[in-house]
Formats: sequence, C-alpha cells, structure tokens
Amino acid sequence: MSNITNLQNNKRMRMITIVSTIGGLCFGYDTGVISGALIFMKYDLNLTPAEEGFITSFLLFGAALGSLFGGYLSDKQGRRKNLLWVAAIFMFGALGTAFAWDVPSMIVARFILGLAVGCASVTVPIYISELARADQRERLVTVNELMIVTGQFLAYSVNATIVNLYPDMGHNWRIMLAIPALPGALLWIGMLMMPESPRFFMRRGETEKAINVLKTLRAPEEVEREIREIQQVIKADAVKFNLFEELKKRWVVQLLLIGLMIVLATRVTGINTIMYYAPTVLKSTGLGDAAAVTGAVANGVVSVLATLLGMVLIGKHSRRKMFFTGQAGVTISLILIGLSFKVFFHTETLNGVDTLHANFDGASYIILGLMLVFLVFMQGWIAPVFWLMLAEIYPLRMRGVGMGFAVFGLWIFDFIIQLIFPVLLSQYGGGMTFGFFAATNIVMLVLLVKYLPETRGLTLEQIEKKFRF
Repeated sequence: MSNITNLQNNKRMRMITIVSTIGGLCFGYDTGVISGALIFMKYDLNLTPAEEGFITSFLLFGAALGSLFGGYLSDKQGRRKNLLWVAAIFMFGALGTAFAWDVPSMIVARFILGLAVGCASVTVPIYISELARADQRERLVTVNELMIVTGQFLAYSVNATIVNLYPDMGHNWRIMLAIPALPGALLWIGMLMMPESPRFFMRRGETEKAINVLKTLRAPEEVEREIREIQQVIKADAVKFNLFEELKKRWVVQLLLIGLMIVLATRVTGINTIMYYAPTVLKSTGLGDAAAVTGAVANGVVSVLATLLGMVLIGKHSRRKMFFTGQAGVTISLILIGLSFKVFFHTETLNGVDTLHANFDGASYIILGLMLVFLVFMQGWIAPVFWLMLAEIYPLRMRGVGMGFAVFGLWIFDFIIQLIFPVLLSQYGGGMTFGFFAATNIVMLVLLVKYLPETRGLTLEQIEKKFRF
C-alpha cells in the first residue's frame, strides 16, 4: 500500500512540475525567438543597431519589473494565482509582438511580454521547491531550466524551419513571435487544476488546506513532520513582515547579497549574448542569414543535452563544486572565442564600412564550436545550480520578495548587457567583446570561492535555520 501511495504521490508531483514549467518553456521561447526574428525584422522595420538593442533588451527591462512585483505578489496572493496571471500575459504579449507595426509598438509589446517572463522566472522555481520533498527538490526545480532551454531550442528550430522552407515569405518574423501564445494558453488551463503551495497556506494560517495538499504528495508520517517544521519557522517569524525591519538583520542582508552575487556571476558569463545574438554573431563572421539562423539551432540542441547532463550531475555533486567547475569552463571558452576572433578573422573597410572577414574557410564554424563548448559548461554545470539555490536560500516569510529582488538584479544586469552588446560587437569586434566577459568571470570566480554557501541535502526549513543562527 505504501509503495502504491508513493508512486501516486510522485506521479502527482511530476504532473505539477510539468504543468508549472510550461511557464519556463514560454520564458525560453520568448527569450530565444528574437535571435532569428531580429535578422528579418530589421528589414521590415528599418532597425538601426541601437534599435535592435532596445527591442531585444526591453523584454529584459519588463522582466526586471515583473520579477520584482511577481515576487511580492506570489507572497501576497499565492504562487498558483501568480502563474495564472503569467499565462494570460504570455498570450497577450506574444500576440502584441506579432502584430507590432513599428519600433515603439514592438518595444511596448516586448516590455509586456517581459513582465510575464520575469514573474515566471521567480514564481515557477519557488512553487516547485515548496511542493517537492527535499530529496526531489534539486531534480524537479532543474526541470524548469530544462524547459527554458527546450523553449529556446524550439524557438531556434521554428526560426530555421520558416527561413529554410519559406525563404521569400514576407513578415516571417511575425509568425515566429506569435507561436508562444499557444503554450501560454496551455499553462493557463493546466494551472486551473493545480494546487496552491502548502507553505503559502501555512503563512496565511490555513493549516487544514496545507495538510490536504501535503496528503496528496507525502506519506502520512511525512505530513505531520513537515507541518511541524513549517510551524516552527513561522513561529520564529511571528512578527508581521516588514521589509525595512528585515533589512536591519545582518543575516537577511547577507542572503540578499549572496543572491545578487549568484545572479551577477551567471550574467557576466555573457550567456544571453550567446543565446539572443547567436545568429547576429555568426552572421558577422560571414555566414548568410539562413545559415546563421540554422547554425543557432545547434546552440539549442546542446543546451538541452547539457541541461539533461546537469540534472544527473546535480544529484551527485555539491552545489559549490558544480558552480566552480562551470565558471572555470565558461571563462576558458570566452577567452578562446575572443582569441579566435583576433586570430582567424580580419577587418576590411569598403566604402567607409568595416566588415569582418574570415582568414580561411570554416573559421565561422570554429566560433560556433566554441559557443557550444561554452553552453555545455553554462547549461550543464552553472544553470541548474543557479535557479535551485535562488529558490532555496531565502526564508519563507520573504521567499517571493527575496527571489524577486535577486531576479530583478538578473534582468537589470541582462538589460544593460544586451543593450550594449550590439554596440560593443560593432565598435570593438568579437575579440575585445568576449575578452571583456572573460575578465569579469575571473573576478566572479574568486568571489564565489570565498562566499558561495552549500545547501545540498537540507530541507528549506533547515536551510533557513542555518543562515538565521
């Protein structure tokens, strides 16, 4: 009977994970699709390099605000209700980008879409981490990262299919941008049937509702123990939550700074310059439009495979070891990408315009190959630990706010990097641009070695006690 119950509980938890991480799929598709759409959109909308940067980065600006308010709202109205709102905004935003008629309308639509991306990036990992058992948490939260990179892979594949099958289709980028409205609808329908987080119920004093949810996901003896642990933490936080009062506590400030450090370490890898601008970078090395878009599909394939590898590794190795290995790997990859631009390419000036040219056939594919090595370390070692630790380290009473603050930092850093990347690539070339990212990664690796905590094998309540005392 116990084995049957465990199987049923695990099946329910898997279903909750699959449905909620459709938000991650939308997140991945919407951040990845712009890489191919941008190449064709710039002809229809007559985009300058600065406008390309604005259109790409305004999703990130919206995501920054979405994560900040999304974290607050997930603490206020619940994780499940937040995801229902996220689904609706995904649908509205996707259709808005598809029907945009000029640069300002596209920027507004991308901003709205960004609100959903930011809110999903905060709420989905928290929702899964609060429903999963401690021994399931690392594996199931990482499913969200798998769905993000799967969404990016689908975006690249759809882009490449449209470009190769219908090379002369007008406004093909509109179809690319409209597609994520479909998974948005699936998320909304699916979340109507999903439970609320038991920890959210406990914070509101609705113990019976929390018990009823846990009974569908835990063995009877686990329910009582988990309720007791949550009650102990809530009792320690009996005073009404006040953010300004919390910020007077040294351990809370320490956690917020650790969260920002983790975020900054992943952003200065330049991961989203690789994911968003891969076709642009490859095109700058001499590949044609279709070849550049198709080449970017390899990024998506490798990201998915590397994330699957990460899901295996994270169950066997410490969080710190995973992060350090990944950070060292991406730093070396960035150095090699920068050197390749310097050694294998040269610039020629024609009619006052500087153009990058390869020194030999196949040089473009060396850049692509090094991008793929970079992605193996980023998605296989860093990304799984990154989202998991952000969902783990904050105390229950401010988990949404804390993660919202960290992810707000993530999108602001991304916004700045994506805004300046096309200009850096245009003005200084790939060598200097990727060399800059490599140098900043060396600095972050030193900080991580000194300050990154270890949380493996602990319940959320044990992690909170570890930092509190």
